[in-house]
Amino acid sequence: MTKQFFTLSFLLMTFSAFAQQPLQLSEAIKEMKANNSELKIQDNEIKLANSELNATQSGFLPKLSVSHTGLYTNDPLNAFGFKLQQSVVSQADFNPTLLNNPDGIFNFNTKLSVQQPILNFDVFEARKAVKEKIKAVTYQKQFAQEQLAVEIKKAYTNLQFLYEAKKAVQGGILAYQETLRNTENFEKQGFAKPTDVLMVKVGLSEVQNKAIEIVNNIANVSDYLSWLMGKEVQAIYIPTTELSKKELQNISLNFSEERFDILAMKKGIEAQSNMVMMNKKSLLPRLNAFGEYNLHDKKIAGFGANSYLAGVSLSWNIFSGNETRNKITKSQINVNKAETEMQVYIEKNKLELQKSNRDLTANQAKINLAETAKKQALESLKILENRYAQGLEKTADILISKASALEKQVQLLEAIKEYNLSTIQIEFLTQQYTND
Repeated sequence: MTKQFFTLSFLLMTFSAFAQQPLQLSEAIKEMKANNSELKIQDNEIKLANSELNATQSGFLPKLSVSHTGLYTNDPLNAFGFKLQQSVVSQADFNPTLLNNPDGIFNFNTKLSVQQPILNFDVFEARKAVKEKIKAVTYQKQFAQEQLAVEIKKAYTNLQFLYEAKKAVQGGILAYQETLRNTENFEKQGFAKPTDVLMVKVGLSEVQNKAIEIVNNIANVSDYLSWLMGKEVQAIYIPTTELSKKELQNISLNFSEERFDILAMKKGIEAQSNMVMMNKKSLLPRLNAFGEYNLHDKKIAGFGANSYLAGVSLSWNIFSGNETRNKITKSQINVNKAETEMQVYIEKNKLELQKSNRDLTANQAKINLAETAKKQALESLKILENRYAQGLEKTADILISKASALEKQVQLLEAIKEYNLSTIQIEFLTQQYTND
């Protein structure tokens, strides 16, 4: 009954509603770059930065506006002025009585206004700052890609380990089942006790539980890979390559500041430095041109008289209550803060690299020990199985030996997995990217 229940549970979990699908590591990374949601957020950040750059064009391009205004008044000054604008003033309009007490008059004004920036020094610096920001967010996206690629490599390595562990556990199940059959036969012949059979069944149940746990973890890792790849339809993925010791591809294990994350920080600092210069140059004079073209008439749709006006404005905001100077101080503090944060970030990454290098050495030692332990455990198990078949060993001893052999196999696989994870992390930390 226990065996049948386990078999049913195992099949239900392994062959679930999700289809089994072979997966190549390179294909997973390709899917991630094309569909991952976090990268889409980074794309929007780049678009926002480009829209900010387009907005700075307002400091160079003209501003045009058109308006149509209707007024009615009997105010002496405005009434006479409207007649002048409409070009309808006559000799009779200079009559003092009419000047002091004019009749009401309509004036409809159509106006075209033009403003053209000529020289605004702070706008140039603002534009430089946004360009550096675009470079920064572009580097951030590229770094996000590298981070997600590392996550995929780690998840893929865990998946390889789980499938190898699954094979080892399934082999252990078969071995326990064989031991159970032998023990049951010994019991029938009077060479074993009922407690011996129960001990074997307990050991078999423990190994079966490990198998269920592994299958569940395979499903969890597959879900995580689906999310990383931006896939809505989930599947149980099968790695196309088996777990094996991964050699370092990067010969130099030195930390490099030519990484996308650090380059992004540097560009962000340059952008903030440009903001400091922008605030400083806002203290300089501004030179702008302007112009107007007006049409005046007493009729709403009339355009009887026209006039124009053009000029150049030189303005200088000499003192604004220290507002600009406070902005300069604040922006400079932000630059200093960003530089310190970058330095702290670099120091932490160097520590992480040192830790990863030590982990790599430790994991290599674990592999060596695990290989020896596995070999010894299998040899010991083989001897005990031969003696047990002859009735020369206790059931408890053979069970302990089987559990030890299975444990050593899984420990070797885990040591290889941890070694590979260390190499992935070291390659990531020591990568050097071209600053183009």
